[in-house]
Amino acid sequence: MNLPTLLTLLRIILGPIIAALILWAANVMYADPLLAGFIYALCFILFALAAVTDWLDGWLARKTGAVTPLGAALDHAADKVLVTCVLIALAYAALPLNLVAAALILLGRDVAIAGLREGLAAQGGRLPVGGAGKWKAATAMAGVGAFLLFQTTALLRASAGWVLALSWTAQILLWIAAALALLSAVQYLAALLRRD
Repeated sequence: MNLPTLLTLLRIILGPIIAALILWAANVMYADPLLAGFIYALCFILFALAAVTDWLDGWLARKTGAVTPLGAALDHAADKVLVTCVLIALAYAALPLNLVAAALILLGRDVAIAGLREGLAAQGGRLPVGGAGKWKAATAMAGVGAFLLFQTTALLRASAGWVLALSWTAQILLWIAAALALLSAVQYLAALLRRD
C-alpha cells in the first residue's frame, strides 16, 4: 500500500462522510441556520481536500514510479464515489429542481458508462477515458464545490453579491458538466460502434 493509493482511499472514505454531513446540515437548517452554515463550510473544506487528492495521488504515483493497476482502478472509482455520494445528498437536501436534473444526467451517465466498461472488461476489451470525460469530472467537482460554498455563504449570511455569484457559478458549472457527460457518452457509444 503506497501513499498515492492511500490518498485515493481517503477520497473514497470522504465521499460518504461529506454526504452524511450534508444530511445533518439539512436536519438542523431551520432550527439552527448558523450551525448548518458551519457544517456546509466543513463539507466544502473536506470536498476541496478530496479534490486536491485527485490530482495529488496521480502526480505522486507518476513521480515515484508507484503506478499500479489497483491504484489506477481505485482512482477512477474514487472520483465516482466522491461525486456520487455528495450529489445524491445535495439532491435530497439542497439542490433546486433544475440542478437535480443536471445531477441525474451526471449520475445516469456514470452508471451507464460503468456498465459498458464492465461488460467490455468481461470480454477482454476496454473503454479508455476520453477528453470530454476528464473535463466532465473536473467540471462536476468544481460545480459541486461551488454549490457547497454557495450553501455556506447563504447560511452564514455573506453579502448578497457573493451568494448570487456562487449560485450562478454552481449552476453554470453543473450544467456544463451535464452537457459534457452527454457528449462523452455519445463519444463512447461511437467508439463502441466503430469496434463492431
